[in-house]
Amino acid sequence: MATPAGTPMLDGMHRHRGVSASGGIAIGPAYLADVRVVITERRILRSDRPAELARLADAIEIAAGQIDRLRRQLAGAEGTAHELIDLHRVILRSPELADESRRLITDECFAAEWAVSRALERIRSVFARLDDAYFRDRGSDFEAVGERLLRTLLGLPEAAPDRGAARGAIAVSGGVGPLQLFQLLRAGVEGIVSEGGGATSHAAIVARAFDLPFVAGVHQVGSQIRPGAILIVDGTRGEIIVEPDGDTLQLYRARADARREREKRLRATRASPSITADGVEVHLGANVESLPGVSAAIAAGAESIGLFRTEFLYLERADLPTEEEHYQDAVAALKAAGGLPVTFRTLDLGGDKLPPALKLSAGANPALGVRSARFSLQRPDVLKRQLRAFYRAGTAGPLRFMFPLVTTVAELGRLRAICDEVRAELRAEKIEHNPALAIGVMIETPSAVLTADHFVRRCDFLSVGTNDLIQYAFAADRDNDEVAYLQSPLHPAVLRLLRSLAETAREAAASISICGDMAGDPLLTSILVGLGFRELSMERSRIPLVKQVVRGSTVADMESLARQALAKEDEAEVRELIQTRLAGRFSAEIDEILAGQDAA
Repeated sequence: MATPAGTPMLDGMHRHRGVSASGGIAIGPAYLADVRVVITERRILRSDRPAELARLADAIEIAAGQIDRLRRQLAGAEGTAHELIDLHRVILRSPELADESRRLITDECFAAEWAVSRALERIRSVFARLDDAYFRDRGSDFEAVGERLLRTLLGLPEAAPDRGAARGAIAVSGGVGPLQLFQLLRAGVEGIVSEGGGATSHAAIVARAFDLPFVAGVHQVGSQIRPGAILIVDGTRGEIIVEPDGDTLQLYRARADARREREKRLRATRASPSITADGVEVHLGANVESLPGVSAAIAAGAESIGLFRTEFLYLERADLPTEEEHYQDAVAALKAAGGLPVTFRTLDLGGDKLPPALKLSAGANPALGVRSARFSLQRPDVLKRQLRAFYRAGTAGPLRFMFPLVTTVAELGRLRAICDEVRAELRAEKIEHNPALAIGVMIETPSAVLTADHFVRRCDFLSVGTNDLIQYAFAADRDNDEVAYLQSPLHPAVLRLLRSLAETAREAAASISICGDMAGDPLLTSILVGLGFRELSMERSRIPLVKQVVRGSTVADMESLARQALAKEDEAEVRELIQTRLAGRFSAEIDEILAGQDAA
């Protein structure tokens, strides 16, 4: 990674802030994992265009061969590595990259490498304009493929991010892609620092699945780190420290040791049942968005996959995934779950969460517009492709699916009618499928809470998405910092909505779970169980902490806490109540979370 002109190296200890992409602490020597190529403008004669197009075509074929070799090198890696390789092959020949480069050569007389560079710049601008960080971070895969193609055009050797990396090193990169990350993992790196990317990039998803500390979005970090410089990567806080002094190094080594010991103790609870001290079972599932996440969740003690986000297949591609791709993805997830139930959420797209392959007006207020189930009803062709795959995959393991953001029973009726059509088509085509899959609804709006008694008569289970429920209950955009103070799961209004849902489900003997962020907050576990919830689905790192609270409490104690919380007037009073009741009862890590709440 070359140092930009005029950017001096810093001497002594210095800190850089970035984005927490994967938690944990890593300490080691810096390994500069890449040298980004710099392209300057170059034009060609009109008579040279055929030769330049041929040069681009040859470079694409060479780059495709490199990707194929990478597949063979990663033969023993997780299934997602191969999915990402296939994605990069698609990007390499995509209209956005390959066709646009050809157009610029033909129409503008650009040299091939300048054409590719301009096509990449256009792609960057498209992703940069996306409001949703989850989709904005998807541009990193186009960057990785474009870089590969540029190196090929310039006659440079294929970038090998793991070449020369010592075991225990910290990889520093301008922008690490998910395939590069697999290579770095195989080389034994202990942490990642990247100038680009974010918490929702593919690389971040893979890093979290492998517990690799990763700080992304550290501006100009490559220009201020010498090869071999000692780095501390604090993935939890989103900070790196370059050339730490002795005291800082000692402090972070102690923190890393303490974290490893805590994780070791928590992992020891993996096989312990999630049962309260008075014998009531509380089912703990995991929320995942990729195949590595399934394996990691099961290893963390998840009893099911309570939420499998299906948007992964729609990212960084110019076309829509086929039914077969959906089917293979679902079957792979079922196999990775090893016989445990997997709940798939149908597409949660629309508004400002649209991949490049789909076009739809965001409207004046995307959060209140056409999204999730509303989008699926506008595009039943997209939904049916996914549903056909689910019904087919349902023969391979315990699968169920749910529709997000269903606000009225009429919407559910229309969605179920599409399910009926899909089953009838599969039956007529004599395609093997499971027609008896359970169909659920995500409760994410006050209107759905108030009519939950109608929903339970027309679906097989309910799942509460607390993130959106809080947003809509307080009419406060959860992505708007100016109203962030209203995003409080501790507010009695939220707790009363949840109590209503739990009571409705109990009276109807219906299955209900919570899969929003509240489910994974160990400070809220006692209240949720006390309100009547017996199924919680969360990020897998939270399972041991939540299980600790479940096993250390009685239902009577938790019901008492919930009753007191419901009687409070605001979230500050509820927070004080929780701190008083939970302080000192559980692990040091939960006490740290309590301390953080107190500081907030």
